[in-house]
Amino acid sequence: MLTAYGLITYLTWCRVLGMNVERVLSAVRALLARELVERGLSVNETARLLGLTPAAVSMYLSGKRGGELVQEVARDERAMSLIRSHAEIFIDAARRGVRGPLDLTELAKVVANILAQRSPQAELEEVIKARIRLEQETASRAMAYSYKVRNPLMRSLFMQIATDSLRHAEVLTMILDYFSGRLKAEEVDLSEEELETLAQEESSMRESIADLYKLGDPVLRALILSIELDEQKHYQLIKTLQLASRRG
Repeated sequence: MLTAYGLITYLTWCRVLGMNVERVLSAVRALLARELVERGLSVNETARLLGLTPAAVSMYLSGKRGGELVQEVARDERAMSLIRSHAEIFIDAARRGVRGPLDLTELAKVVANILAQRSPQAELEEVIKARIRLEQETASRAMAYSYKVRNPLMRSLFMQIATDSLRHAEVLTMILDYFSGRLKAEEVDLSEEELETLAQEESSMRESIADLYKLGDPVLRALILSIELDEQKHYQLIKTLQLASRRG
């Protein structure tokens, strides 16, 4: 059986072996290109040092090339410290007349190893943070659509999406607080009988709404479906709490 340390070590090496160095190399080039241009090198000079075309450098600078991995590397201070150090070395080389291209393979391997060594919890926290941003963006977009449409039923649907997305973001934020130790998971303070009563009520409400699907309007059916899905979700949540209370 793997210990906790052994599991983390195993996951780390899985990430090292699975990390596509070519993808990391592309991300490193993108970030180096930004650093070099910000430090005063021209696009053409940067292209020569990195072994790229000026058009490729321009795409890196505009964010059209490099992929999502660029953002992941940019968030890691250890990786960025290495990239900034190399940027200074490259600038010095350019001043001495070196035209390039300079080999970035070893730097990409080191950055890949840094990314692979991040703990599983840190990886999960990054996923949650990205999801929070997505939920917030969706809430803003749905809210804007609710103001745009004239049909009050459609407005209600978009408002519900906005509200749900904001609630999802709030729940995910609480999960982050749990990971950081700012929030603790307490025991369920309700009896199993109380939870079962609530579960039965939710189940009955799902059954009572079935006849409303006979309504022909698709927007109405969508609203009814949203209610049914909420009831189904509530039922599953209560059943999960019941299971937790039994284990407690």
